[in-house]
Formats: sequence, structure tokens, C-alpha cells
Amino acid sequence: MGRPAALSRELIVDAAANLVAEHGAEAMTARRLGEALGCDPSALYRHYANMDDLQREVGDRFLAAVHVAPRRGESWVAAVRRICVELRAVQLHQPRLAVLVRAAPTRLANELRITEALLRELRRGGFDPAQVAAAYHSLIELTVGAAAIDATMAAEPAAARRRAYREWRAHYGTLDPAEFPNAVAVAGHLYEGSADDRFVFALDALLLGIRVTAQNGAPSVP
Repeated sequence: MGRPAALSRELIVDAAANLVAEHGAEAMTARRLGEALGCDPSALYRHYANMDDLQREVGDRFLAAVHVAPRRGESWVAAVRRICVELRAVQLHQPRLAVLVRAAPTRLANELRITEALLRELRRGGFDPAQVAAAYHSLIELTVGAAAIDATMAAEPAAARRRAYREWRAHYGTLDPAEFPNAVAVAGHLYEGSADDRFVFALDALLLGIRVTAQNGAPSVP
């Protein structure tokens, strides 16, 4: 029998990512990682100052799947749209790992790469620095928030999602019109299409507002 591989940051991140992907973020404890790696939990702290540092690295790793390189002839609006759509898709593909990056930026290589790309494109749009920051925060909150909201339903088969949306529409349609006149009036159109469609609509509406702000030189958000 060969000797076990020497403990390294890469091995630790691999094991932690597997634990989170299989069991959720709460499974990433020093004890469970020690069991998975066949080492004393204290050995982890020779590579990471604390579990928060490890969590940031695990969360940052899956963001590598987001492609942010500029494309020839692509407008800043199209580039921002593409990056946000891909960022949401990556989070929906790995929803348990996405939990690790919702509360705060990792401030590591992949998150910094995405942030730099979005800021680059927004600056191309003619914003001043304060407006760039305000637009960036709006885009990130929409994208990450939409991924969090849509994650549970995205894991269901397409037929199950369509069935759920029909049931939701039907429920709104049966409300008392005296108490909920607007919900009843719009019920047949609520949750139409897919969550992807609704996200793109919201993103395009936000980008339209961002373009108007850039073109009109509107003041930055305080």
C-alpha cells in the first residue's frame, strides 16, 4: 500500500468542495475535513489561518467557470449582459457552492477577475467612478440574488417547473378580486416563461437604466 499523499492546499480545497457539493456548506467543518482527508483536523491550520479563509478559497474556485475576457467588437452593454448571465448560470449549476459567495466577495483571484471585468466594461460606458460602483452593485445584487431565488426551482425537471408555475398562476387567479384586484388582473401572466427568461428581462431593464444614466450624465447614487 502506498503512502498517503502529503496534505496540501489543493487537496484540502478538493475535499472541502466535495463535502459542500454533496452535503451543503454546513458540512465544511475541520472535523469532517479531517475525516475525509485522513488527517488530524489541526493539520488544516498549517495551510489555512481559519475555516473562513478556506471557505473563501472553496467559494472562489467554482467562479473560475465564468468567462470574462473581452470579445472583439462587443459593446460594453453586451459584455456586461454576457458576464451576468454566465455568472448566474454558474451559480445555478453549483448551488451549494454558490452559498459560499453570497454573503461577501471572496476577494480572491476569480472573484477579482469578474469584478475587474464588470468595472472595466462599465467604465467603457462613460460612467464616473461613483456611478461605476453604483451600477456594479446593482448588477451583482440582481445576478446573485436571482441565482439564490431560482436555485431550488432550477434543480427540478423542466416539466415540474412548468407545473409549479401553472399552479402559482391559478392560485393568484382564484383570489378575492375585491381584496386583491391587481393580483387577479395580472394572474394569467405571472411566472410566464422560465426563470432564465425573467432574469434576462430584469437584467435588460437594469442595463437600459444604466445606459440612460451614462448618456444623460445623471448624478451617482449617494
